[in-house]
Amino acid sequence: MGFTDKWLICADCGRQFLWDAGEQAWYHARQLENQPRHCKSCRERRRDERLHSLRHYSKVSCHRCGSPTYVPFVPLGTKPIYCRTCYSNAHA
Repeated sequence: MGFTDKWLICADCGRQFLWDAGEQAWYHARQLENQPRHCKSCRERRRDERLHSLRHYSKVSCHRCGSPTYVPFVPLGTKPIYCRTCYSNAHA
């Protein structure tokens, strides 16, 4: 089956985006029947919003330096929690 590049309009931002033949072949191989409705940047933004809404971050203080940091879980207080810098230095 031959595919040709198509220009589509994003449903979110209204900009044109290219749906190239390679992407169309990928959709066809996975039996996806509908064309994409969103450009790549809007798809990434929507995915990030979904991921961040699913995770609940807790604000804690670093065990070593005391700076505030966020972790994607509720700490129990049984183990020390480090900021990114202190964690990297400790595990380098």
